Amino acid sequence: MDRKLGVQSLFDEVSPTYDSTGIDFFGQIARALVRYARLRAGSTVLDVGCGAGAALTAASEAVGANGRVLGIDLARGMVNRAQRLVEQRSLDNVRVEVGDAEAPPTPPGSVDAIVASLVLFFLPNIDVTLDAYATTLVPGGTLAFSTFGAEDDWEPLDRLLARFVPDATPSQDEAWFESAAGIDAKLRAHGFGAVSIEETTHQVDFPSVASFHEWTWSTGWRETWRSVPPERLEAAKAAVDEELRSRARGDGSLRLATAVRYSRAETV
Repeated sequence: MDRKLGVQSLFDEVSPTYDSTGIDFFGQIARALVRYARLRAGSTVLDVGCGAGAALTAASEAVGANGRVLGIDLARGMVNRAQRLVEQRSLDNVRVEVGDAEAPPTPPGSVDAIVASLVLFFLPNIDVTLDAYATTLVPGGTLAFSTFGAEDDWEPLDRLLARFVPDATPSQDEAWFESAAGIDAKLRAHGFGAVSIEETTHQVDFPSVASFHEWTWSTGWRETWRSVPPERLEAAKAAVDEELRSRARGDGSLRLATAVRYSRAETV
């Protein structure tokens, strides 16, 4: 519960600027996830941990006027952001509300597809969560989600920061999403079949090192920076800056390859 409340508090805090600094990170991943989910026209879709609404527009278009999309997020600030997006884009087939991704507010057998864009690794009770998804999906329903992939341009940054953060090693409970084999085993253990997992590399552009830092503070990375002891924060930032500047192009801009796994499975 403490971990869940911590995640809720973090995303409420970043919600005013989340996904609004001009960096196409969450958007391109969410759009790719919706394509990978193969949503059908007329379907009912649940977007868990919808955030500011990165996947809602694509899902709304995929299911069409006769379909329905429900976006839920535990953070009220994110729900408010998503609601503004729905109104601005006149997404008449989309509704958003505060809701727990571990316990969706949908009746059993009422949802054709569930999508979760960069969400499931935040949840402390993944086994409970997958059982709940299997229950709320119709027979043959689809679960599609994204997690981060293998070695990419973010790995050196993660390793750098790990030097400054006490107890940075993930627990065994968090290790299931670290490999395609772990994801496959976890899904099958909870009654899902027809598992498909693909890894894609997205290119994320930052105009400058300063814009990278601005972006990180508007995302879940804020908690990463906060996990660094205050007396070591300046040194951690300097180490990250040095790494980023070594990768910068002639105009000072950055392009970071971002590996993402897309997983899809069906209830059986």
